[in-house]
Amino acid sequence: MRLLAINLENFRNIHSANLTFSTDRILFLGKNGQGKSNLLEAIGLSASLRSFRKHSMEGLVRSGEGEGKLFFRFLLDNGEESEVLLGLSAKGKKVLEVDGEPVRRLGDYLGGFPAVCLSSRDFRLVRDSPSDRRKWLDLLLSSCDPAYLSHLQKYHRAVRERNALLKVGAGTAELVAFEALLGPSAHYLFQARSRAIAELLPSIGQFYSTLSRNEEIATIRYRPDTSLDDSSAWLEFFARQRARDYQFGNTRHGPHRDDFDILLNGADARNYASEGQQRGLILAIRLAEYVHLHKQLRRLPLLLADDVLSELDPSRRENFRKLLPPQAQVFASGTTYPSEQDSFIWETFRVEAGCFAAESQNSKNG
Repeated sequence: MRLLAINLENFRNIHSANLTFSTDRILFLGKNGQGKSNLLEAIGLSASLRSFRKHSMEGLVRSGEGEGKLFFRFLLDNGEESEVLLGLSAKGKKVLEVDGEPVRRLGDYLGGFPAVCLSSRDFRLVRDSPSDRRKWLDLLLSSCDPAYLSHLQKYHRAVRERNALLKVGAGTAELVAFEALLGPSAHYLFQARSRAIAELLPSIGQFYSTLSRNEEIATIRYRPDTSLDDSSAWLEFFARQRARDYQFGNTRHGPHRDDFDILLNGADARNYASEGQQRGLILAIRLAEYVHLHKQLRRLPLLLADDVLSELDPSRRENFRKLLPPQAQVFASGTTYPSEQDSFIWETFRVEAGCFAAESQNSKNG
């Protein structure tokens, strides 16, 4: 898949931008705070309708404006073109169209225009709470499997309703009704997450091994809150937990408490990996995500790199360039070229105060 053009109106600090792309290596170059990351954020929205920089959609519309618009034109792997129009209100509401047709359900959209973003903000995958790691894994699996998204939504709705009943001391019959929904969805989520972690593991190990010149070993380990064999076992489990859940007023156990460990040489990376090693682990995880999406969707995702190369030491930077999938369209941002030696491989746009200007090869020579 390729992004051929993007048009933005009133997005972040960008009043208006109309860009077309003719290569597979595009670099947005400029000082910090000029709008480079904003452009990458906009491209990322076309994949998941979520920002890789913040949890909510508020604040994406340019200050003082009521709405913003994002238009994308893609070339799909089958040779056909597709257009996406995303409208944003200042309060965070979205309106989405694909090829002129409205899209109202997230499940009907996810996976259609995949992208993977490499960003220093991904430190949260290593350092922060289990909920951040679950959100990453849930979005990845939802992009590949509409049934996963459906079960995820059913499960969280049922947990919310069950918790509300527990808080008011509702009768057993009412709880059983929601547990009947919890069981099958809990089992589906557990199985899907188990498979996904197992499939991601080899790629993560290989990518990190290359980044570290085969000196260190990276692994990822699923740590489910509860492991059960089938839906019936999950139903029995929630029934056994009922008495204690009444006391606490919430559903204490289940897939909503799952986590996974990121390990370096067998030790927890949160506590034993340096900042440079954690950066390498994040890049390895994101590149493994790229491989997984490509395999499952049979569509080449876009690859977005938000000023990550400048944060790597020279050795890891050199090895990272070798890992970039040669067939991927890469959009990167930075204050300088990753190296002067490869500046000519990039289709470059200079960025200043939310404005973008294409740079010619002659100007690079100068």
